[in-house]
Amino acid sequence: MAKAPTKAQIQKAARACGVSTKGTKAEIARRITLFGYNAVEDKGRRQAPQTKVKHESLVLTPKKRKRLQATAQDQVRNLSLVAWMVRKHLDYVAKFHINFRTGKATVDTLVNRIFRWHGAPGNLDISQRFGRDEMFRLFEAEKVVAGDAAFLKLKKLKLQAIESDLIAKANYRGKEKVNSSGLIIDKQAAPLKFCICNRGANGRRVVFDHLEPASNVIFDAYYTRFGSQFRGVSPLSTAINMIQDTHEGFEWNQIKAKMHAIFGIAIMRKTDGTPDFGGAGGATSETASADEQDNDSHLDLDPRTVNILDLNPGEDVKPIESGTPSSEFVDGSYLFIQIAMLALDIPITCFDSRRSSFSARIADLNEYEVSCDSKRTKNRYVRKDYSDWVLASIWKDPRDPWRLKAAAEKAKMNLRDLQEALEWTPSGSPWLDKFKQIQGDQLAIEIGEDNIIDACRRRGQDYFRNIDMQKLALKYAKKQGVPIMVGSTRGKTVEQVIADAVAAGKENEDE
Repeated sequence: MAKAPTKAQIQKAARACGVSTKGTKAEIARRITLFGYNAVEDKGRRQAPQTKVKHESLVLTPKKRKRLQATAQDQVRNLSLVAWMVRKHLDYVAKFHINFRTGKATVDTLVNRIFRWHGAPGNLDISQRFGRDEMFRLFEAEKVVAGDAAFLKLKKLKLQAIESDLIAKANYRGKEKVNSSGLIIDKQAAPLKFCICNRGANGRRVVFDHLEPASNVIFDAYYTRFGSQFRGVSPLSTAINMIQDTHEGFEWNQIKAKMHAIFGIAIMRKTDGTPDFGGAGGATSETASADEQDNDSHLDLDPRTVNILDLNPGEDVKPIESGTPSSEFVDGSYLFIQIAMLALDIPITCFDSRRSSFSARIADLNEYEVSCDSKRTKNRYVRKDYSDWVLASIWKDPRDPWRLKAAAEKAKMNLRDLQEALEWTPSGSPWLDKFKQIQGDQLAIEIGEDNIIDACRRRGQDYFRNIDMQKLALKYAKKQGVPIMVGSTRGKTVEQVIADAVAAGKENEDE
């Protein structure tokens, strides 16, 4: 056992910290602890600081991980706020379109045809339920809710989706060493094989199925650490408790409002005696029959018609107002919802645009775009892994019904050239005010601060495809003799725009 430091040693430490060395050992030690990081000092005012740094698989054990996933899934299933947060997140980070353009018309047409064909449910999904866009959207949804997800690359260019909890050690009894996270890893913690499970005959338990080589798996996760984390953790984990508490507050306030509505109205009667009879306490000298007393004790109200009440002097009828929810509860809930939305970096203006100006919404959208960039990049890598696999599988197929290898070699291109030329472009953000935002893009392009290709990509558009389609439209309009206005109308009057259109029509007629 280590010996307690002597007073001389404590005084030496105090001099090193520049504090007074007078007083008892405890007093000097207390002065020393005032200098340093408050986050690591246990002063008894809050939860004690953590004392150990552990591997994430020890912090979030398989049992706790399963509980976290089940809770998050239940909230998405039952709470509108969480379901909306996940959908809004997917709208911004999971939507991509393919962009393949090499300048070799034959190759460009062929590759785009291949991926249009492979995007259909029957050609991509082994279960034949999901097309490519929906399948990759659900892939991101599983990552958000459960922490990670996987695809298995199967024969005949099929993909099989693997939910997070189906990567587990379960009841594996093989000779290879599978860790508690369901992985076989090398010395650098890189996965070599994944332990794939199924839900058993009744769907209630996870049962070992097979070991899948990592080369056949498309895997992605939400990581927060380097080598000390094998599996991803849902970003919703920081918001689960707050959302649950807020939802329960909503339910109790609804119950309170219903209880107030049950009573409907309050009838106030005069309790004093009449001026003609009785004395103190309102006692009368006449005794009414039992039926008359019963009739006087209540008023019959018919909810199906208009009620006219004949009240005695001094009596009154007032509705019971619930005042629920209170303004304090509404403001507090709004704050809690805003904090919960921070788990996915979603700005509060997406939830309630009435509380912000247009410029504030633009600023929030710009900041959200920055937050989405890293998430889009992760999904771009996943899609790139998928498209590289599709091209390589067709290239190496000796039957090759598409004749891809022959077309590429004729254009003096190899497999790597095709894979590098294929890009996945995010579908961009929706317009908030299309006219104003286009004006901003146009001005930035005119002064050289931006270019039209990148401006189109930010909105999920392909400039080259737009030009090709515009060419077809103009060609058809010219063939039909219909004038089309092309170019900027900024600074022109309505009469000038009409005159230009008439002139363009005459030019078409002359030709």
